[in-house]
Amino acid sequence: MRIRSLVVAAVLALPSLAAANPIMVGVDVGSTQSKEDGAAGLDASDTLGLLGRLGFNKRVSGQLELTRIKTDAGSGVDIRTGTALLVIDLASSGRLVPTLSAGLGLDTASTQYGGTTDGHHFEGGLGLEYRADGGVTIGADVRVGGRSINQSDQPVPLTGVAYYAPSTLREGEYRSARLFLGVRF
Repeated sequence: MRIRSLVVAAVLALPSLAAANPIMVGVDVGSTQSKEDGAAGLDASDTLGLLGRLGFNKRVSGQLELTRIKTDAGSGVDIRTGTALLVIDLASSGRLVPTLSAGLGLDTASTQYGGTTDGHHFEGGLGLEYRADGGVTIGADVRVGGRSINQSDQPVPLTGVAYYAPSTLREGEYRSARLFLGVRF
């Protein structure tokens, strides 16, 4: 009985919580490139991600992102990142809202042969969002960050032969840009 009362109270409070502090979910596409790869003339890697945002007040929100970084075909490397960000609206009214973001996250690159590389990153950037009536948000942002590798690639033994699958997860500075589409409710 007590649990049912709590569930009913939570369901009734959710619309007022969302009105006071909007929730947004969305998808993003973009590209990222390490400073080292850029200096070597290598192309940026494409990204695809999911995001969720919860407003703490009218101008400050927390955002969680899960991103997959596309690697070269046939490389056998799968890179995924998770980032927690603080997003600050730099304008309090209007449909076009400039934003400032700062965050930290975890990275993992795994090979088809069982090797992994783990790391963490810190990043910050600027964005611009168009917030339409009805809850649709379209945005773009650019970020600069730094990545540290916690564990290096290790050779993986395969039937008596050592195989080394290099990760495309690079330590050092990187930059990224992305476009996203979200729905606020």
